[in-house]
Amino acid sequence: GASPTYVPAPPAARRTLQVLANLDVVATDITQADRIVLDAFATRTSDQVWTLSVASLMAAVDAGRTSGELAAFLDERAVHGVPSTVSGLLADVEGRVGQVRDLGLARVIECADAAVATLLARDRTMRGLCSRIGDRHLLLDPAGEPKARVALRKLGYPVGPATQ
Repeated sequence: GASPTYVPAPPAARRTLQVLANLDVVATDITQADRIVLDAFATRTSDQVWTLSVASLMAAVDAGRTSGELAAFLDERAVHGVPSTVSGLLADVEGRVGQVRDLGLARVIECADAAVATLLARDRTMRGLCSRIGDRHLLLDPAGEPKARVALRKLGYPVGPATQ
């Protein structure tokens, strides 16, 4: 049989970061890839220094990154380990991430008056497909919008076009 081919292990990350208790990361002799990661999570304050903050981490999360990704990155590269102030900041941001979620786009329907909104929101079919917002508005569940439009037509309230 054929002998298995040798595949070298990927090189371990070089420990080139000084992660400081004041939330600064001092980076000497780092790769362009490492610089990109630091730029994504921290604010560059000088040629070799990036500063972590709640704002910089929130911006990274909002752009689709995770604080766990940064934690692993720092753990692999920190010369003297990651100080508790940095770990605490990452844990705080991680705790906030699950507090608000994007549920996607939804359709808001404006009714002529509160009586129409009440009638529609209380309808047996519509009740599971919409939520009342304020006096005259209904929020349609995106997944149920086609059903809601059929129900609205049956009730005699077809949805007119949006006005600009």
